[in-house]
Amino acid sequence: LGLNRFQLAFKIGLALNRPELWKAMGRRCLECLDIVWAKKAYRQAPEPGMVLYLERLQSVEDKLQLSGHVSALFSNFTKATDYFLKSCCPEAALDMHCDFQQWEQALTLAQTLAPHQLPEIFLKSALQCEGKGEHQQAQTHFEQAMRDVHPARKEHFTQCKAGLARTSLRLGDLNRGMQLAVELQSPAVCKDCASILKDMRQNAEAAQLFENAGEFDQAAWLYIKDKNFEAADPLMNKIRTPKLHLAYANAKETRGAYKDALVAYERAEDLDSVVRICLDKLNDSARAFRIVREKRIVSCARLVAEYCRKNSNICGAIEFLLLAKNDEEAYQLAERHDEMETFEQGIGEEGTHEQHMTIARYYEQRNLLSNAARHYALAEEYAIALKLYLKVGEKEIDNAIVVVGKAKMDALTHQLIDYLMGESDNIPKDHNYVYRLHKELGHYMQAAGTALIIAKQEQEIGNYKQAHTLLYRTYQDLRKQKLALPQELWRRLMILHSYVIVKRLVKIGDHTNAALMLLRVAKNIQQFPAHIVPILTSVVIECQRAKMTQEAYQYACMLMRPEHRPQVADQYKKKIENIVRKPAASEPGAGDAQAPCMYCGGNLGTAQLDCPMCQNISPFCIVSGMRMLKDDWTTCPSCNFPAKRTCFLEALATVEQCPMCDDAVKAEDLPIVNDPASLIAEYKSLFQTVEPI
Repeated sequence: LGLNRFQLAFKIGLALNRPELWKAMGRRCLECLDIVWAKKAYRQAPEPGMVLYLERLQSVEDKLQLSGHVSALFSNFTKATDYFLKSCCPEAALDMHCDFQQWEQALTLAQTLAPHQLPEIFLKSALQCEGKGEHQQAQTHFEQAMRDVHPARKEHFTQCKAGLARTSLRLGDLNRGMQLAVELQSPAVCKDCASILKDMRQNAEAAQLFENAGEFDQAAWLYIKDKNFEAADPLMNKIRTPKLHLAYANAKETRGAYKDALVAYERAEDLDSVVRICLDKLNDSARAFRIVREKRIVSCARLVAEYCRKNSNICGAIEFLLLAKNDEEAYQLAERHDEMETFEQGIGEEGTHEQHMTIARYYEQRNLLSNAARHYALAEEYAIALKLYLKVGEKEIDNAIVVVGKAKMDALTHQLIDYLMGESDNIPKDHNYVYRLHKELGHYMQAAGTALIIAKQEQEIGNYKQAHTLLYRTYQDLRKQKLALPQELWRRLMILHSYVIVKRLVKIGDHTNAALMLLRVAKNIQQFPAHIVPILTSVVIECQRAKMTQEAYQYACMLMRPEHRPQVADQYKKKIENIVRKPAASEPGAGDAQAPCMYCGGNLGTAQLDCPMCQNISPFCIVSGMRMLKDDWTTCPSCNFPAKRTCFLEALATVEQCPMCDDAVKAEDLPIVNDPASLIAEYKSLFQTVEPI
């Protein structure tokens, strides 16, 4: 290297392969302006940045210019400047000083070498001076940067004016600085200038610029700090910071503007202060009560409870003491003023065991047994609760049933059953209570048996709608629990439903369907002892209208028996006598049509539900009462009972109501069942042959 024999040095370097030797070779090559060998050496070092820079220098042919670049690499800027100025490209000296941000030297050179670059260099120099805190020098350079600049360079002008605004503020010329910042209409510039003014404790001017910048939180804070509430007022609606609203509210409250303070406290979500202002300053107790009831904040509840106590509002004091978790004091107040009902409402069913026991004893001492029993039940003292309910009598049987259902204890169940059967007072109670008890205990099969007994009793006295409703409800309970359905329950429901839908069938003029339903009822006429004659009369009339003369003759003869004849209405007696005296031959085609069984395919009447061939029971249509067919199937959206889709749509055109459950149904809600195979299989497995217990 000392002899400048770079080729031999490179070979030895390859053998030694030490980075410091390669760097030494690269430096020596640069001193000799041998860029090729310098680049090879730095590549071995390795120093990729230097290699890339040297590749750019490889195309420089002027030795002085190349010497300038090498001197700059060695940080010898004075020597580099001399070389550049003597070279064929003196502007390189200016570029070098710009690259190293040596703006003073760059400005000196630009005066002669590149006057067109002066505005850009002045701007960069001004920014550097501003960063160093040399604001006077920076302001001068910002001003000079705006001279001799083409108007199209808007970004350049904006930067210069922003700099002038900042430096003017720092130098104390607030009017000029604010005017420039506002004229620029730049949120970023306004925010920077506002921050400068804030540091200078010029709060009013800073707040104004923060507002122009859209920084409403900062602007409002400074206005409030300066007690300039008139300027802060319009900004409060735009602010979401609770801390600012709280400061504003405190300031307003101090000045006696309680309504404004209330609004601000609400925005700050300081509900304690909201309640305090409502109670102490605005006398708006109703609003305070509403807030505490909705938010259920303990500290607020304490304030309201104390207010109620001072104003002799005992019920309110008890309510809000409970919300304040001060249960003991609330109970003492309720007991002292005989306001236990308020305390009871306050804790609801969520009270503790001790609370419910205390309330129960309070009521028991005052012989309010129903109330005492309810709280004993809530305290899970079911035996005492049942004892007190039974002591009250029949009006509390429903509650006694609920208690036994919750307890699930055999001893309590037997005690209640004995009471219902009249073991204790020799007065048997309504069977409906036994039915409800079985349901409450989850004994659905026993409940079904009781429901059958009750339904029979209702039918015997002519309450067919009540019997229908009870059987329908029991049917749904069994289906919900996925239990087998007793055939007797289903048959009774089917016969009752057949009777219920006759009125609608007659009204629409479907006398054949009405006659078939009445014939089904007539075959089980013993289930309708209260209306045997009216029902048989309807059978005869509808069969006559449907040209079913043989059936009309059969039941007309039955009506003319001595036990029934006196009860036949006079308006129909003569007509029925004529039917008996002169029986007409049946017209061909009259009566029940034939259709295949959905299970075995054998033909049987469409009103016949029991198939004599396969012994299966087919489901019936709740609209027409006829046997369901595979190709015309839908279900009620509410009760899921099957119906013929065509019949249901016709019925809904008159009344939008399900004939079985009485719920409102719209035609568009009816499902289309294309393949009812799964439903048919479900109905097949629905029934049991064993009668209910």
